Amino acid sequence: MIGTARVASASVSPANPAAPADEYLAPANAKATAGIVDLYEDFAVTPGAWSDVATLTFTFSRPVRDPRLHVFGTGGASGKSATRRDDYWPAIDLVGGSPVKPAFSQAAGFPGFRVTAGSIEPVRVYPARSTTCGVVYTCGTAKVNGTVTEFTVKLRALNVRYGKGGPTPQLWAAFKLSLAEDGSDAPASYGAASHAITDSYLGRSVSADHLDAVSMTPRGLPAGTDDDDAVGDPQARIKGSGRTYRLAVPVRSGSPSNVAGWIDFDRDGRFDADERATAAVARGATAATLSWTVRRRPRTGPSWMRLRLAAGAEAVASPTGWADSGEAEDHRIRLFRGPGGTARLMD
Repeated sequence: MIGTARVASASVSPANPAAPADEYLAPANAKATAGIVDLYEDFAVTPGAWSDVATLTFTFSRPVRDPRLHVFGTGGASGKSATRRDDYWPAIDLVGGSPVKPAFSQAAGFPGFRVTAGSIEPVRVYPARSTTCGVVYTCGTAKVNGTVTEFTVKLRALNVRYGKGGPTPQLWAAFKLSLAEDGSDAPASYGAASHAITDSYLGRSVSADHLDAVSMTPRGLPAGTDDDDAVGDPQARIKGSGRTYRLAVPVRSGSPSNVAGWIDFDRDGRFDADERATAAVARGATAATLSWTVRRRPRTGPSWMRLRLAAGAEAVASPTGWADSGEAEDHRIRLFRGPGGTARLMD
């Protein structure tokens, strides 16, 4: 807290998949995620002037890229009569971050407020007959641009006084967060895998999927629609020797990670436990080699391969599910018979 401000109440807003869509947020169902709702009181007030109220630091267990800060009603009013009332128009200043300070950009909403790289603040402050999103209160989604383990905002309040003013100064702070997500795109029979995008990924880059909705469960993309290319060369061969197959996978590892791969050798439309290979990836590594040993010669024809990279080995123990870091990439491949056997990517 700053100065004389105190926390009058603080609560967690739990995840609620049934929460209604909000026109000021992007995705519109961002209210479905968990969040916080705080009430700050007793901060020092000078009529018509700004007051510093509190600082909030959002900390992540892994580095995350471009998280979204959803503001669903931040501001305050004290008193109800025309002659005894105070409105408190809010500002949200982005004051720090780690490992570097990120920057705001507007994703959606914020009527009556402007979003700059360092602040969300009212365009114009005026006496208001009633309060709503865009009038005293601010509502919208800001993208926090950068790869961060934490970022810090400072809350300020601008007073508009009516008559003698209201009783205790009040400012509500209501925030939710969502993360950029990458999803798998093999056919549905293989199951879905989703990852929060962090500082480690497959290939040379990673782009966010599912920008239109927050989900509580892993989601796949339509088969074969992901533009990211984990392997690099779309005609790369997975080299075979006897019953062993090997593939060098390009990676970008900002943190120690684990990569796992599954090849549907028997072409039965699923990834089995004995079709998995895995390797540890050191911080700063640019490649990881996966090696599969098969019990019988693969069936010739088209099939699929899934690659997953995440910070924890447990996150890539299964070909499906949600992981709090990394990336998932699926590739169509073709299996060949012959000396040693080979497989070639088809996309």
